[in-house]
Parts: sequence; C-alpha cells; structure tokens
Amino acid sequence: MELKLFGFIEDVLQTLEEKKMGLNQVAEEIESFFENLLIEAEKGYLNINSRVKSAKSLKEKIIRNQYYQKYNTKESLFKHLPDIIGVRIECRFIQDETDLYKFIKRTFNEKSELYPDFYCCSEQSNLLLNLSGKQPQEQKNGMKIYRIDGKYIDDGEEINFELQIKSLVNVFWGEIEHKVIYKNFNYVIADQFYKDIMKSIKTSLSTIDQQLLLISNQFAQVEEDSCVAQEKQMETLLAKVIYDIFAKRMKDSIGVLVDFKKSCEAIVKYVFRDNLENSAKLNERFLNGFDKIRSIEEEDIDFTQKLEFDEQPKYEELYTEIIGKHIQARMNEEFQWNLFFRILFAIEPENNRGDFENFINYYTKKMYLKINCTKLNSNFTNEETKEILNKLLLKFAECFVSINSVELLYDNILDQIVKHMNSIVESIYKNVLTYEEWENEQDIYLNLLEVRLYMMFNLDIESEKVLSILDGIRASKSNVEVPKGMVKYIYKLG
Repeated sequence: MELKLFGFIEDVLQTLEEKKMGLNQVAEEIESFFENLLIEAEKGYLNINSRVKSAKSLKEKIIRNQYYQKYNTKESLFKHLPDIIGVRIECRFIQDETDLYKFIKRTFNEKSELYPDFYCCSEQSNLLLNLSGKQPQEQKNGMKIYRIDGKYIDDGEEINFELQIKSLVNVFWGEIEHKVIYKNFNYVIADQFYKDIMKSIKTSLSTIDQQLLLISNQFAQVEEDSCVAQEKQMETLLAKVIYDIFAKRMKDSIGVLVDFKKSCEAIVKYVFRDNLENSAKLNERFLNGFDKIRSIEEEDIDFTQKLEFDEQPKYEELYTEIIGKHIQARMNEEFQWNLFFRILFAIEPENNRGDFENFINYYTKKMYLKINCTKLNSNFTNEETKEILNKLLLKFAECFVSINSVELLYDNILDQIVKHMNSIVESIYKNVLTYEEWENEQDIYLNLLEVRLYMMFNLDIESEKVLSILDGIRASKSNVEVPKGMVKYIYKLG
C-alpha cells in the first residue's frame, strides 16, 4: 500500500498543474510591475525575472520541510507556501541591494488593513509586501539576503510570492551554494570542509564586488581624466601670469607685497569653469584666458580705491544671498577680499555687478552639485531632499559669515567643506528614514556641520554646544560619527 504522504503530494502537484497557467500570468504581472517601477524611478538594476515553483522543487520542499504533517489539506499548503512564485531583482553591486530595498520600502508605504505587517502602494493596491521584518535576513549558512514575503490578491484569493534582491556576485554564489551544498544529498565525509570552502569563496566574491565597483566608478571618469593633466598645467601657467602682473601693480600702488597665489589659482579655476570636451577646446579656452589677462596690462589698477557696483546684485537662492551680501560688506573693508575681487573684475568681461553675481552663483552651485544627494533620494522625496539640502546650505552660509575668510573660496578648502557636508548627508541617510524624523533631529546634523567647519579653521566652539550635540545623539539613539577633535572642547567647561 502506498504511503499517505505520496497521495498527498500527488494531489498537490495535480493542483499545481491546474493552477500553472494562472500562476504564470500572475508572475509576469508582478515582474512587469517591478520592472516599470524601477525604470520610471531610474533606479539602477540589471534584470528582473520570475518563476513558478516547479513540480520537482515543490515535491522536494514538501518532503524536506514535512509540509504533509503541518498542513492537512492541499488548500492549506498553498495558502501558507511562501514562494509558490519567486521574483528576483538583480543589480550590479552589493551596495545596490540596500538602495533598491530602501526604495521599495519607501514606495510600499500604505499599511494594509486586512494583513498585519503588510504594505501596499497606490499604483498597485492588490500587491502587498511584508516590510515589518528585519532586512537583510540571515540564512542558515550565516549569509545575508534581502528576501521579502509578498501577497498578490486576485478576487479575494491570496497568492504568495517571494521577492529577492541580489547583486551579480550574490546571484552567482547563491546558485553554486544552492546546488553544491543545499541540494547536494550525497553523503560527503568532509561536508563541513566544503561548507567552509564555500564561505571562503563568498568572502572572495565580496572582495571582487568591491573591486568591480571601483572599476565602474573609474570608467565613469575616464573621459574627464583624459585632459586633466594638460588642463592643470595650463591653469598653473595662467595663475602664475596673473600673480606676476598683479604683484608688480601692487608693489607700485601700495609699496608692499602680500601672498595671494591661492586667490589666483581659484580665479583661474573659475575662468576654466566650462566643461572641457577635448584638447582643441582646452587650447581655445587657454588662449581666450590669456587674452583676458594680457588686456589687464593696459589698464590702470589702484589698490587704494573702493570697488563699486552700478546697482545691487541679485541672487538665485537665500544662502547665496547671505554669502554675497557678507562679501559685499567686507569687500572694501578687508584687503584680501578686496584683492580677490579686484583681480576677478579685471579679468571678467562684464561690469562689476554682473561679474560678482556670476561668481557667487557659480560658487554656491558648484558646492550644491558636489553634495552627494543620491542616497537621500532613497529615504525622502525629491522635495524633501531639496529642503534638507537647503537647510544644510543655509547653515553653511551662516558659518561662512562667522568664519569670514577668503580661503573659503579656494578649491582645496571647498573640497574639504563638501567632504564634511557629504559626511553629514551620509549620516542622515543611515539614521533618518522619514522626513518627520528629520524635522525632530535636524539640529543634531546642522550643529554638527557647524562644529566640523569651525574645527577646519581652528575657531573657538562653545562647550555647551558640543554637549548639546552629544546629548541629542544619545537621545536619538542614532549611530552618528562624531569628529575626534570635538571632544577637546568639552574640557573647557572646567
């Protein structure tokens, strides 16, 4: 007499065969939805595929997991089987897995009234994902995977599916591990040895993933880097010519000479602000720049006279206005500010007001474009991201006024400032998942940015401010990196 188990399996497989066409249609619909979602959002991914569980795979799973003991009927089994349909999103790199998961979690933001822990999105309300659990999940082998349970509701009928997000490296390793270890039913004497080898291979593949990521990033810059060396040589030459001309005029005008090499370098960078596509255009820009500089020799330059505007400059953003008005106020009060813009106005073709507007708007826009806001877009909407960046730039503008140094216009200093701002952005990305959390905790990150910028210029920082930041971090229970040198300001309390 046949075991009851095999009668149960036969009934289940027969039902699977009957449902196969409908399940394939559902799988295609789910796959199509996620593909369109990621295309419209311009999220980087390589491929999306789906499958309906095969009869052989389902039979193995019933026996391996003893489903015939857990579920009395085939209907009960299909209701609880989590992966009758499997959908897999494949991406390039391991770090892309996290970005894609965060995007999906943000998209599926409407809590289901009928199914606890499940969420849907407005575009497809009959598609639900369980987003309450911890991700990525840890597998029996100790490795981690983004695996999300889902439900497709069709006229009241529930169809379970499993959504996975995997990088190329994890797809490759997962397939090999699944066949060599997980589904290898041959008795192997050195079974643990093979498992250890597989873990070692996984570690090596993760290293390869990081190397491929570096290569990918490098290729993105190849075209830009092709003219970098030549451009740098020309910029250095132009900066030297400008310095020599103005050094002689300064000596003749006021009888002394101060060092302003960095100002010349920053101004030349501004002159070369257009994107250079080829060496011919680079040579053309150099000749144009040289002609501008040569014309200075024919002009009278009096370092004792004030710089004036025919009318008040106009600014594109509030933080730009704060910086611009501060420089205006200092331009005829402090020599280094005066010298920087005296040189700039002599080289640029418009009137003083137009030249000043162009430079200030260029300066703040350059900073804005260097801030890495891509990650913030995975946690916030475009408008929310813009608001957060605006708050950070307003804080920078306030610090600009307090620091009051022409060095803030130098490229190497601007790069350091952007580095600190990106560090703050990274911290926001890791610790703040909703705009409501940002509104509650924004003072932590804004004050932390201020402290970092003040430390760059060795300015005094109130101990109470440092303690306030540390108290705020502890209260928020966030993993925020604190600059090592910040702690020294606490000891001033005594």
